[in-house]
Amino acid sequence: MQRLEAGEAITLATIGGSITTGYAAQPPRELGWAALLAKSLGAKVRLVNAGLSGTDSAAGVQRLQAHVLDQSPDLVIVEFGVNDQWLDPGVRGSSFEAILRRLLSAEQPPAVVVLGLIQQGNQARDAVDLQLKLAAHYGLTALDFGRWMHNRVEAGLDRWAALYDEPVHPNATGHERIAQALAQTLRTERLLPPLRALRETLQQNSKRGTARRLPGPLHGRAHEFTRLLTGDTLRPYQSHGFERGGEVHPEWTGQQPGWVAKAEDAEARFLVYGREVAVFHAESEHYRNLEARVDDGPWVSVQGHVAERKGYLGWRYTVVGRDLEPGAHLLQVRVRRDEWKGSGRPASLLAVMSAGIFPPELHPSAFVRTTPSAAPALISPDDGRLRWIGRIAAAPGAAKLLAWSGTEMRARFTGDQLTLRLAPWRGGISHFTVEVDGQRHALALRGQGPADWQLQLPPGQHELRLLKRTEASQAEALFLGLRLAAGGKLLDPPPPRPLKLVFYGDSITAGACNGDIGEDQYADLSTHDGTRAYGAVTAANLGADYVGIAVSGIGITATWDQLLMPEVWHRFAPRLDAAIAPPDPRAPDVVLLNLGQNDHGFPASMGQPMAADFGTRYLGFVRQLRGRYPHAGLVLLTGGMTAPREQPAIARAVLGAVQALRGEGDAKVWSYHFEAFAWAHPRIDVHAQMADELTRFLNDEVLR
Repeated sequence: MQRLEAGEAITLATIGGSITTGYAAQPPRELGWAALLAKSLGAKVRLVNAGLSGTDSAAGVQRLQAHVLDQSPDLVIVEFGVNDQWLDPGVRGSSFEAILRRLLSAEQPPAVVVLGLIQQGNQARDAVDLQLKLAAHYGLTALDFGRWMHNRVEAGLDRWAALYDEPVHPNATGHERIAQALAQTLRTERLLPPLRALRETLQQNSKRGTARRLPGPLHGRAHEFTRLLTGDTLRPYQSHGFERGGEVHPEWTGQQPGWVAKAEDAEARFLVYGREVAVFHAESEHYRNLEARVDDGPWVSVQGHVAERKGYLGWRYTVVGRDLEPGAHLLQVRVRRDEWKGSGRPASLLAVMSAGIFPPELHPSAFVRTTPSAAPALISPDDGRLRWIGRIAAAPGAAKLLAWSGTEMRARFTGDQLTLRLAPWRGGISHFTVEVDGQRHALALRGQGPADWQLQLPPGQHELRLLKRTEASQAEALFLGLRLAAGGKLLDPPPPRPLKLVFYGDSITAGACNGDIGEDQYADLSTHDGTRAYGAVTAANLGADYVGIAVSGIGITATWDQLLMPEVWHRFAPRLDAAIAPPDPRAPDVVLLNLGQNDHGFPASMGQPMAADFGTRYLGFVRQLRGRYPHAGLVLLTGGMTAPREQPAIARAVLGAVQALRGEGDAKVWSYHFEAFAWAHPRIDVHAQMADELTRFLNDEVLR
């Protein structure tokens, strides 16, 4: 305001719902409150009106960068009081707070005003009161319009009925009052020295490149880290009955159609990311409903049919997955079979909006890290009531060495607390999934030395799965024991699964990069998840135990690192000083081998041919596998990445090995080539397709 009064030009941006667009004032973009306020402030004000009818702060934070911050505003007024009243209460605090935090932490932070609008009569204030509390928390100017009007009405200066012709949207007079109240607020606030000094300090810090230090969040930070899939970026990896189309938001500039379906059995699957996943969709009296779920979570109704939406569209942010593990997920959407079955009505989605795509150092965890305590005593890793699956070695101090990804421990217990004692051993950060009663929790072994990781639970009986996500060549860990709450008991373990599969392979089998956004990377291993690689998913499909012996970059004749698979395949970890593991007490039913990508890829990267003796050495390694597993089915795999398409010698070696063993009377050997593949490392959507292929093949050919 001081700059404006000094004759400088400023950019005023407004973001909100239909009231911010000027709805019910005619013409809205000229006589709505935002336009009236800009005019009242003078000709030096450039207005950027980022109002979008029917949207709330959850959609607002997704478009904040493109619609507001990219315009380099000096002043931003945020208005979502009415629409956030209808937003999921579990979302509205985080999403609105994220708008404030992203504005305040921008490279050139604007002044921010929170505009608390309500419905007629100052009713339904839950969302507004939350927003005003957030404004106070961050020291921001705020206008509580409901209280401003209430004071005028009490003084006999105004009437609520004069401002509204219907309960929600103010009429032209209402827009005039909002602009009047805002102008008064802005001119008053510029005279307050504490706020002016704070703002000047922040601006100076920004000019000097000093990081903006914000107060701690009241509602978490998930919506500061978002991802919007729409238009060309919203593409299903599998689809039946869906096609491009459906309504687009008429005020959302540049938006492209989403996906629409009329078929009763229509279904689409998408690769998504984040700890919260939502479907953004239109509502109308003419639409029908969808339902969606993330991974194997519960189905959630996506309500497209809303009888009250007569003659106009509404827009809804429907959360279909929350409190998810960090990283990649699979979203499944289908037409809901309800009272509109057979009606021929369309069901559609416009976008998928995700939140909680945290940088690794900010990943939230339900676990609390504490210093190991001597009492009460730990339950030993060797306790017979803990069921271990995988290739696991004894380690110093009665610990278990957990190296290979997919290594699993299963248990049952009672109580309201679980404590796991784990320690880093070699390499980088080991990432685990701790699944309790089907709820998956991420656990990263950050820091040095042993630590106790505590998880609070509801009282009762629980089932536990501890799964190592990180591949062995990147990190190893020690399991030192577990502790239960006072009065808690370790019960008999879950029953063994009926089948056991053992996979040998390279980075494809290890699940390397399968949750990466964008290009492949190895700096942040939280996005690499061996438990969501095709082998582990195949085992889950079949209800089988999974053992994965896989190393990124490895081959039979060539490697991107130092060791070849024939040197480490039988060891407790992929290093020459690791002991050779004895034969498994429980022999596997099927052993599967997928190698060859690096035997071709590594020499090709240097312009050299693949080793001429690859076929001979491949057959030699297959014979080693057969020697260790004389009674198992043996399946030789190719595919998942490009090498088998580029180098026919791989397929010849696999076919030759099958023919050689069968020629010797071995009837339990097969080959399979994956149709699904990726040019870079496959993400979990491709792994899911590979697992579907392999599950069908094993059921049809191997497990009959």
